[in-house]
Parts: sequence; C-alpha cells; structure tokens
Amino acid sequence: MMEYTDRHFRHMCRLISPRMELWSEMVTANAIVNTKEDEEYQRRFLQQSPLENPTILQLGGSDPSSLAEAVKIACDSQSWSGSWNGINLNCGCPSDKVSLKGCFGARLMESPTLVSECVSSMSNAVSSLPPATPKPEISVKCRIGVDSNDSYSDLTNFIESVTANSPVKTFQIHARKAVLDGTFSPVDNRTIPPLKYEYVYGLCRDYPDLEFHLNGGVMSLTQVREVYEGSEEKLKGVMIGRSIVSQPWYWSNLDYVLYGEVPSNGVESRRDLVLKYAEHAEEEEKIEGVKARRRLIRPLVNLFNGEEGGKKWRQKCDEIMQSAGSKRKGYADRDGDHGSLTELLTEALKVMPEEAVERSRFDTFELMLLKEKIIKEQGVEGGGGGIDKVARQAKAVWEAERKERERIMKEEDYGHEDEALQKNG
Repeated sequence: MMEYTDRHFRHMCRLISPRMELWSEMVTANAIVNTKEDEEYQRRFLQQSPLENPTILQLGGSDPSSLAEAVKIACDSQSWSGSWNGINLNCGCPSDKVSLKGCFGARLMESPTLVSECVSSMSNAVSSLPPATPKPEISVKCRIGVDSNDSYSDLTNFIESVTANSPVKTFQIHARKAVLDGTFSPVDNRTIPPLKYEYVYGLCRDYPDLEFHLNGGVMSLTQVREVYEGSEEKLKGVMIGRSIVSQPWYWSNLDYVLYGEVPSNGVESRRDLVLKYAEHAEEEEKIEGVKARRRLIRPLVNLFNGEEGGKKWRQKCDEIMQSAGSKRKGYADRDGDHGSLTELLTEALKVMPEEAVERSRFDTFELMLLKEKIIKEQGVEGGGGGIDKVARQAKAVWEAERKERERIMKEEDYGHEDEALQKNG
C-alpha cells in the first residue's frame, strides 16, 4: 500500500508477527532506475530492517527493460539491505496516475502479452544474478478484470496468456474488477465493485499447478479462515491491506490462530511493542535525522484505534511528529527540548488506560472476537462512533465474562482444598 507499508511499518508488523509475509509499498521501476545514485531514496524504498524477511518488493511499470534494471538494482542492494523473497509486478492498481498517465497497474490486464514480456524480462534479470545472490520469485498481482472485461473466462484468458509466455506461476488476485473509465476513484474501486471470491476459488480448482493468493475485503482472522476454507484449502495465501493499517494489534494473534505458534520475541503487550519499535526508530533517526520522525511514528498512530483513549493516543503521536519541525519551517535538533523517541512514546502511553496498554495478545483476541460477534448481531457498519460504541460494549461483556471465569476457578480451587482437608482430617 503506497505511503503506508514502508520499511518502518513493516518492522512494526514483524514485531507483531514473525510469520506473516510482508510487502513493500509499490515502487515504480523508473523511480528506482532514475535514482540509483541517490542513497537516501534507495535507502528509503529498498532497504529492509534485519527482522523483515520474508518480504516481497512490489514494482510498478510497463517497460520490460526498466523493470529488469530495477530488479537488478534491488537485488544488488541485498548486500546491505537484506534479501527480497519475491518481486511482484503490480497489475491491479486502479489509480488514474498509474492506469491513465503511467499506463500500468490494472491497465496492464488489457495487455497480457506485455505483462508476459515484463515478467519474463524481470525473471531473466533474476537468472543473470551471480550464483551466490538470493533469487527472488517473480509474481503478478492483478484484479479479476477491467471494465467490461470482467467475466471468469476473461480472467482465465489473462492467466493462461501470462503463464504460457513467461515463467510466472504465482498470482495475487484482488477479487474485484477495476473500473478505469474515469468514473471511479481509487477508493470507489476498493469498495464498489462486488467481491467475487468464487473467481479466485475457480482458479485454484482449474489451475492446480499454479499458486493463488486472495486479496480484497478480508478484515479479520475469522474471514481469513473462511476464505481459505472456501477454496477447499487450495489458496496459498490471503493478503491483508487496510485492516492491518487500521488495527495492527488485532493481528498479533495471527501466528497462533493460523499456524498454532506463539511468538517468542518478547512482544506480549502494546507497551512491549511500542518500546521495541522505539529502539528501531531511534537507530533510524540517528541515520536519517529528525526529518524522518513523521515516517517513523506514523506506523504507531492506529495502535489503539477504536478504543477508549485512542483519540488521545493519536494526538500524542501527532505531537511527536510535529516536534521534528518541517522542511518549510526548519527541522529541530534530533533530541532538542523534547527528549528521545523512547521517552516521548513512553510518556504518550500514559494517556491510555493501563489495562489497554498491558493487555496481552490473547486477551486482545478474545475482546476482538466479541466485538466481531456484536457487529454481526447488530449489523453495525462503518467506523467512528459506531465502532467505538461496540468496543465499549464488547469490553463490558469481556470483563464480565473474565470475572465469572475467575470466580469459577476460585470456587474450584476452594473445592479442591476442602477435599484435601477432608482426606487429611
């Protein structure tokens, strides 16, 4: 997601889940090629933190030679940035800047032959890398169709053309079509065209030798399991976008729910997450300077989204970002009168209820499941006040259930003690 899934957001996500596959924001091939001597730009878009892998680099473009050169530059950067597990060609972005002026993104679905040329060129670039260099897999992310070319047969024609004329075997499918006639905004294209998961399930069924990942409309771990089961467990992955940006801590149980694993990285609460992330942010600020502070703090803004005190937390994050100054008004000293990022974030946590800051992964998941249940039962949609009201209601139910469990456990403990006393007596 452009302007969101930068390397700092990905670092936070890796602290939340050691298992999830991370994706870069889309970077245009021309931008990488034209700034290959610009260390700051290359660092911003191509560097990874040591924790990040597995990570996929997503490229935008429609010129095979530029895409190939961008792949080489990205792979050359692996000596100092960490290796990419895959490099993806975006054929799904509906933005006017991309589909009209740039003639790539979702517009490429109208030209499967060109897509084949692009990914073949990218694959050749990977094959030409030195033997010791890690070889990322090339894949394609696309929609189920474009404008009136939105039938299942149109989609299969695209898949068959690309795979017949290139080495690509992996596709990430956004299960909506893209409307590119100028009547839909990018937001409209994310919400108005109906989701057709059955198209993606059909691809899994009809092309068992290929790998398909589903994207679009999946907002919870419950839905992840539902779509996976809907594919008869043939999907290779489920892609989450805006949900993890809007409620990142909710996904802290992903490893346990999907893989049966409990992360052992020391991040058990949001306090742990903020303080560990602050270590990364301080190291980055030493290198990039205080001007990077806004990018460094932005991943944390939605950490308490929809909860009591969440608005105050966002305001505190905004204050920290503003403490850096600006390009127009001038940047502040790295620490200045404001303190280190660890100190600033520790102070910001004080606006939140202690119980929320210290709430464990599992307690958070229980609470979120209750919230989902209430939303489903009451038909609540959208965000803002409605979701805040549901959050308060879910918390009240959760606290009552927790107290009842504690009461029962105490009674059972007392019962065992009485039995022991009677036997000893």
